[in-house]
Amino acid sequence: MSNSPVPVPRREFLGTLALAGAGLAVTRGAPTVGGAVGKASAPAPPVQDEGPWDNSWLDRLTGRHKQIFDIPIYKDGAGLFYAKNYLNAQRDAYGAQYPDVQAVLGIHGDAYPVVFADAIWDKYEFGKQSKAKDPRTGKWARRNVLWQARAGEEQAEYTVDALQSRGAQFLLCNNVLRFVTQRLAGQAGVSYAAMRAELITGLLPKVIVVPAMVVALGLAQEHGCAYVYAVLS
Repeated sequence: MSNSPVPVPRREFLGTLALAGAGLAVTRGAPTVGGAVGKASAPAPPVQDEGPWDNSWLDRLTGRHKQIFDIPIYKDGAGLFYAKNYLNAQRDAYGAQYPDVQAVLGIHGDAYPVVFADAIWDKYEFGKQSKAKDPRTGKWARRNVLWQARAGEEQAEYTVDALQSRGAQFLLCNNVLRFVTQRLAGQAGVSYAAMRAELITGLLPKVIVVPAMVVALGLAQEHGCAYVYAVLS
């Protein structure tokens, strides 16, 4: 992987915009994610019914050096790779580590599978949606390959658990969660509430759902975080 940001391909960019604007579109028809087309979507409740919100992640931003990584694209975990580079460079070049160095990863757009457990990946075919291959089988992943990598897998240093062990915090945009919940509820023929409960239960440990990533990015900067648009080639 290169370490320099690159322009996002037009198709990828438009797909990400659709997810980023999901909170504005939840009452319109049957949206799609990752090219999957399903049954009509279940109606979504007002955002205010989904709180209260956990803002403890802001209180933990006490390090001297801290950055928030804006991650809107899955792309084999490239955004997590970026955060790993930040933590490694601080350690290797300056001898600085957590808690003096902190990373926050803001997951939104089509990067949402990053923060879900294996059972959700398997049931809803997140590997196929994200074009994520299991390095052991060469087939579409039925597990989250960015969570607790197996021995010898090259992504082991930038998985969610590896970064969390170094103090990184993971945020998931609620607008995107609503969009995904609505689509999957429509496909499965279950209520929005039931699907949301399943997805919330299926989040990886310590992942925090924030009302909107566009707000979380600003709050993080107000609390001293530098901003990085974490998209790699």
